[in-house]
Amino acid sequence: KYLYQISMVLLDLQFKCDLEGLAKLRLDSKTTLNVKAQFPNGDVHENLWIDRKEEQSVPGSRGTAHLIIGQKGSSKKASIKIEGKEGYPDYNDGDGWKTFATLDCRGLEVCEWIIHADGFTAETPGGDVDDEIEFEDGEYYGYDEKTDAQTSITNIETRVVVSKMKKKKR
Repeated sequence: KYLYQISMVLLDLQFKCDLEGLAKLRLDSKTTLNVKAQFPNGDVHENLWIDRKEEQSVPGSRGTAHLIIGQKGSSKKASIKIEGKEGYPDYNDGDGWKTFATLDCRGLEVCEWIIHADGFTAETPGGDVDDEIEFEDGEYYGYDEKTDAQTSITNIETRVVVSKMKKKKR
């Protein structure tokens, strides 16, 4: 289902999970985002990677974007730009749904954010950091030697929602 019927929209990539034995989860600012997107004609593109470090000029525009993609059978280009400041917020235990990125989408709509372990680090309440997060079947289980306790990241969910952020001119 298409969220909007206009050529541009701001969408938030949101995330929530359950943390056990962990105080926070951090996504490195250099991490590329993996999304699934849909054109207004229904064509779907899976496994699109948006890299904040790679900004390029949008053809026929004065603006820039982090991803430019063409629709099959059309010379028109669609684009996605990560809005806001550099980096992503920390996810703290008990946060619930939290926006990690706001995307300015023009000519297509991001319909799914696909989480992968690359770029995630977890911090225990004592301040120890685990940067070897590996999701197996969408979950992570580890062990905190300092507290002699299991750590985990479970019930990972993502969603894409229309943003409440005000649109800025590119």
